[in-house]
Amino acid sequence: MMTTLTMMVRKPIARHGLHVAAVNAAGGALIHVAAIAGGPSWFEFFGAPPAVVASARAGTWLAPVGSLVIAGLMALCAAYALSALGQVRRLPLLRLGLFAIASVCLLRSLALPLAALRWPQLINTFEVVAAAVWGAAGLGFAMGCWDLGRLRPGLQPSHTAAGRRAPSCDTSGP
Repeated sequence: MMTTLTMMVRKPIARHGLHVAAVNAAGGALIHVAAIAGGPSWFEFFGAPPAVVASARAGTWLAPVGSLVIAGLMALCAAYALSALGQVRRLPLLRLGLFAIASVCLLRSLALPLAALRWPQLINTFEVVAAAVWGAAGLGFAMGCWDLGRLRPGLQPSHTAAGRRAPSCDTSGP
């Protein structure tokens, strides 16, 4: 069985992608926490829905609780990237988690051009930058997921007790 250290992402491009993803997710988490301290103007600047901005102005729970939930999810995304890099302990369902996070990030990024067709008035600089940032993060998570998939124990060459090579998914040679 492979150890935790050998199950981390190895390819340099995938490692760089996961570093970008971790920084983007951690930065997003920090921004969401800072928005609580920054007040209504920060929620408005970062494109929060009108109900959230109104909550921040009124001092109700929707804005801070919603912001903390999103910050927690983004911190979890950063933790999964760091786990795949071997920087923190291996998290459960690592490859599935990376796949799910990559899917959400890429869908978030690809939603902008589709939304621009229907509601061009809603597209602004912030939305374009956010789509690019989450697109980069999604690619990073996807590269990490792909690289981890190449390292799964079931795809590694295996041997039988008699010393003969058992059937394997590995096609790299004898």
